[in-house]
Amino acid sequence: MLKTIPKEEFKQKLDSGEYLLIDVRTEVENLQKNIPESLVIDISQPDFAQKILSLDKDKKYLIYCASGNRSSYALSFMEQSGFKEVYELEGGIINW
Repeated sequence: MLKTIPKEEFKQKLDSGEYLLIDVRTEVENLQKNIPESLVIDISQPDFAQKILSLDKDKKYLIYCASGNRSSYALSFMEQSGFKEVYELEGGIINW
């Protein structure tokens, strides 16, 4: 299941402890505002694909960015790469 979900559902999944949380923004953006326990994998860096592809495709992931644009791209990339369960925060962290 790969899809964009509202913040309430995103928070429920996050609180379950079953998901790895990924922030696809820059380190600087993450330092300014983040959801605690986020792993930063910056989508603008050349090693983004390599870092994503090194993750276990059978695990569960929650991803977010600032407004939803970059995380939508990341969601697409993860879907094409064979990840089984990834949810994107609708509206990004500005909606959090």
